[in-house]
Amino acid sequence: MTGNIHSIETMGLMDGPGVRTVFFLQGCPLRCAYCHNPDTLPLTSDTAQVMTPEEILAVAKRQKNYFGQEGGITFTGGEPLQQSPFLVQCLRLLKQEDIHTAVDTSGIGPSRYWPEILKLTDTLLLDVKAFDAEGFQDLTGGSFETFLRFTTAIRSHQFSGNIWVRHVMVPGYTDNEADMERLAELILPLGFLIDRIEILPYHTMGREKYRQLGLSYRLDEVPPMDQARAKEFERLANRLFIQKLPHAPHANAHVLYRAAALAAQTEVTPANPDKEVTAAMSSEAPLSFRADSIDTSVYLREGIDLRQLPLLRHLSVSQFHELANSVEVRRVKKGEYIFRSGDPCSVLYIVCEGQFKILTYTPDGREQIMYIYSPGDFVGGFNLLKSQKYLYFGQALEDGIICTMSKEFFDKACLQNPNILRQILEKAYDRLRWAEELITRLSSSNASMKVAELLTQLADRRGVETPDGIRIDLTLTREEMGSFAGMTRETITRKLGEFKDLGYIDYTSNRTIYIQDKQALKDYFLGC
Repeated sequence: MTGNIHSIETMGLMDGPGVRTVFFLQGCPLRCAYCHNPDTLPLTSDTAQVMTPEEILAVAKRQKNYFGQEGGITFTGGEPLQQSPFLVQCLRLLKQEDIHTAVDTSGIGPSRYWPEILKLTDTLLLDVKAFDAEGFQDLTGGSFETFLRFTTAIRSHQFSGNIWVRHVMVPGYTDNEADMERLAELILPLGFLIDRIEILPYHTMGREKYRQLGLSYRLDEVPPMDQARAKEFERLANRLFIQKLPHAPHANAHVLYRAAALAAQTEVTPANPDKEVTAAMSSEAPLSFRADSIDTSVYLREGIDLRQLPLLRHLSVSQFHELANSVEVRRVKKGEYIFRSGDPCSVLYIVCEGQFKILTYTPDGREQIMYIYSPGDFVGGFNLLKSQKYLYFGQALEDGIICTMSKEFFDKACLQNPNILRQILEKAYDRLRWAEELITRLSSSNASMKVAELLTQLADRRGVETPDGIRIDLTLTREEMGSFAGMTRETITRKLGEFKDLGYIDYTSNRTIYIQDKQALKDYFLGC
């Protein structure tokens, strides 16, 4: 089996995630008015290079070291589906070598190959030419019905990759808000599969090729699309899409699971839990804690007033004195483990200062962050109750301070105090919510959803309102953010850049992010 290759581009950065080797295949049934590669239209050409799938694989393996964690091979054209048997065999060989695959297509090709192509494609670059049959026929001379059948096949054949939607915007054709609304409606059934929407400004760089080939150029009098204006329409298309997403009739199990989780949270969680819990603690805290006659030095350790830790505020003075004689307060360095998987649980850990992560390692050795703990959080309560070993690792994200409570004191004082038991149950509930959110993130291939959910969580838990937006001061590196979101460092860096470009966030350093459109992020989060 052989295929006709128009050209090969190495170190490509535009046709899919990461660094890619791009194969331009000969042949296209459409005659797009704005096509800038008319020399790729014929299925055969004297200048085309004939290659076997094995030769495609050999090129890919030579370039593999440059791909990093995100990159891979992209097939474009022309229309790669015009050489579907060849494309299928190439994709099979590449997937056997665990090489990321992308296909740039408008869906115009023999439908019998669609299920196999979709199964073997990681990223689908879906070219949306127009938004109705008349416009599609006018711009491309092709069948809009075939395009719609292809988008239906994406859903019905359970495509598990992600989609980059692309639309070439031509001045006087689709450069208006109404058509961006139609674009959002058209792609809405693809729902959470869509990771990115791009508006590509029409350019005239292909005009000279038409003259050289003796072909007429239909848009000879149309000026190039202004890039800044195209970017504004791109922002509009993205905004319209994510606003509609929560109301789309997705029929995906994890979407229903997410909806059920949110419904449960709405029923159980108070409208303002932090305010209510703080008020309850304040009213129930022993008054003797505030008595001037009490010697407060017993409560002060490493600059920390133990009475201010939420879990300990309901202890009596005598209990506190007993705790003070046995509690350990110590400083920890960034990167230091406070416990490891398999360690016996003999103490309850309370975070006094700094940030800590609870993590595990996947079978292939990758770090997966489960939770992030802040001052006032605690870990080990249920382990003490059940006398179980730790399943995960606890590690400092930054220099901090922790204190420990022995099991003996925990059994004697805390188990007899309903207010402390309530806090332990509330913390267990919070961790259950986090676990459900983590399952949702990891079960989706949609990078937009994962990063939007992570940013929303960080904004809710650690954000500070400022005139420039909700400021999040990060202790997480990009790699750790990727671990928490269930993706690679390269992917999260790329997605943060896209969100900044769309105006959802802003940042000037790796350590500070400003949320400028939280609703846009929440629409991704709730819609997916």
